[in-house]
Amino acid sequence: MPKTLDAAKLNPDKMDTLLALKRHETLDQERVISMIPLRPYHVVADIGCGPGYFAIPLAKYISQGKLYAMDTKEEMLEACRQRLSEVHLNNIEVLHCSPKKLPLDNDILDGAFMAFVLHEIKDKKSVLAEVERSLQKGGWLAVIEWYKQAMDEGPPLEDRVSEEEARELGENAGLRFVSQRDLNGKNYLMQFRK
Repeated sequence: MPKTLDAAKLNPDKMDTLLALKRHETLDQERVISMIPLRPYHVVADIGCGPGYFAIPLAKYISQGKLYAMDTKEEMLEACRQRLSEVHLNNIEVLHCSPKKLPLDNDILDGAFMAFVLHEIKDKKSVLAEVERSLQKGGWLAVIEWYKQAMDEGPPLEDRVSEEEARELGENAGLRFVSQRDLNGKNYLMQFRK
């Protein structure tokens, strides 16, 4: 049985790092959101939402739409739920995601957002095929990852996904490459369309 996500990669004990103010200085959520084709009425999945670093700003932006915040780790989902209870948003559904399948119908999403998820996935092809299945025709996928270069922050170099590999993975899943942008010298944003 193939396993697509490595549950041991991101330790939930390091959750505070994902929400630290320092992270906001180098990875501003509003700036990132301004770079993706998000509309207030969209239905979007935040795949690998963690404790909700991007989920809450995404849900605030899509005030007339819906956000599915999903993760494989229950500790992350519980932290996301806790943060949601503090901001009183009612357009987010928090879902446990299995390592093999997204709990979504076909062609349901206007967009999908994956921040720092690809490098944690063992079977990247299967997960991206699931994203493609869930996107409507014309739907978008935004991927944020670490550049594949040695630096003091982020995952080990051997786990990182190069821009070339990310593009190839998306295209092999049936998605059309649209653009790539540098976010801060450490991370890139890549976008695709179905």
